[in-house]
Amino acid sequence: MENKEELSEVSEKSTVGLEEEVREYLATKVVRRRLFPRAVLVGVLSGTVAVCFRLALHFIESWRMWFTSQIPQNPILVVFVVALIASAGILLALFVGKIDPNSGGSGIPHMKAVLEGHASLNWARLLWVKFTASLLALGSGLVMGREGPTVQMGGAVGTAVSDFTQATGRERRALIASGAGAGLAAAFNAPLAGVTFVLEELQRDFQPVVFGASLLSAAVATVISRLVSGQVSIFNVPPIPAPSLMYIPLFVLMGVFGGILGVIFNRGLLDSQKVVGKWKKKSTVAVACVIGVMVGLAYLVSPLLLGGGHELSEAALHGEILLWPAIAYLIIRLLLVHFCYATGAPGGIFAPLLSLGAVMGVAGFHITQLIVPSDEISVAACAVAGMCALFSGVVRAPLTAIILIGEMTGSYDLLLPLLIAAFTAYSVSEGLKDTPIYEALLQRDAAKNGWKLIDDEPLTAEFEVRSGAPYEGKEVKDLGLPEGVLIVLCKAEGKEFVPNGSTVLHQHMKVVVATGTPEDLHEVQRGVTGLGPEELSS
Repeated sequence: MENKEELSEVSEKSTVGLEEEVREYLATKVVRRRLFPRAVLVGVLSGTVAVCFRLALHFIESWRMWFTSQIPQNPILVVFVVALIASAGILLALFVGKIDPNSGGSGIPHMKAVLEGHASLNWARLLWVKFTASLLALGSGLVMGREGPTVQMGGAVGTAVSDFTQATGRERRALIASGAGAGLAAAFNAPLAGVTFVLEELQRDFQPVVFGASLLSAAVATVISRLVSGQVSIFNVPPIPAPSLMYIPLFVLMGVFGGILGVIFNRGLLDSQKVVGKWKKKSTVAVACVIGVMVGLAYLVSPLLLGGGHELSEAALHGEILLWPAIAYLIIRLLLVHFCYATGAPGGIFAPLLSLGAVMGVAGFHITQLIVPSDEISVAACAVAGMCALFSGVVRAPLTAIILIGEMTGSYDLLLPLLIAAFTAYSVSEGLKDTPIYEALLQRDAAKNGWKLIDDEPLTAEFEVRSGAPYEGKEVKDLGLPEGVLIVLCKAEGKEFVPNGSTVLHQHMKVVVATGTPEDLHEVQRGVTGLGPEELSS
């Protein structure tokens, strides 16, 4: 009789569990049916915005380069004119950017804040302000990239679509993230990198629905981009043969230097913002003029030092840069990126990072050739590995780095060296206790705006259910757990299992709880044990 009752109870629980799984499946199916068509629309619009921005920026940069080439070859006059253009670009970009304070910088930390619920996004205002201010700043020759602004504008497009289609909160976040990823995909002609960036850096949500929406948006945006730019990689380089496995130590060293330089880059960027921020409070015009003169002097050294750095990266990949110029380019552009970004003018760090990584790789190649001359390793392979290593060391997104560099250069034979360089750089940066750049920038914004950020690493604890505790004998769904608290594992009778809503907490059962705050953890502790932290410690 008892066995029959136990079997009946098990059957009931199985039925309830099955019903919950069916309901979850149907709910997911409904979300997909609603979300995926809108994700396609986000991809079309984000791709269109990215293409228009790229074409407009190309026109302005072409005009600037033509104009500067017409200046008489008088060094003082050249520096004056280039500095004047750069200073005017900073001031005009900051003036337009005042209309929407969220338009400054790359915009990626702002997108992270929006997705985490800390900041709002007025898409109708942000789109045109970011577009215009970024053209003014980047078109004037400042050492920043267009990819960050394109990501933020893509997120604004996702917000617009979610508003017009009355999306739910979950759908809205997915569409915003998809738009941001689509912007990156269209900017780099790299759809997989756009998806990976969303999952690894922005949303950090590997749910199938989010993945599917991001993939659709990125693919469609890339199609739009390639209809204009053609079916080619961003960097026009010949196929790079995979180097011999005996060169693995070289790529490990490349990763080590990428990690160290990544830490220097991150801390320098934050410090330069503090310094320039103090200057700006006294005189924005003076800041613009000083940084404009820096840009002018850099132009006098080489025009390759200005702008996002695409031409510099191309030169590095084709082996057109020697050792000492590579070291000089690395130092000068490192300083320029820091000071240009610190102005607060719209512009990203993606492209400048890649150019810095490329010349770092070139320098590594030439040093290797001085020590152990060999024809079995190419300068292009080292440049590509340098790009991947520095990106991973700065952003701390190794998977995005590998996929992005692979798609941009078409160097799929180098996946193993890229993996080694990326994860070595990641490990070095983590070992040096450095905060990833977008996390650091988000923390800076949070301190300024009073946001309370939740640590990425949840607090976990294991408790044993005690007799007479408030949670004893209750199903998980009826516990009334605080928001953000999960019972992730149960242990009973020597077995471990993941609970569902119908799981009943019995006496002596052990539960593993995950939460973001100590207060919530203490509340669950009281519910499971019936005791407070003071009683348990006594």
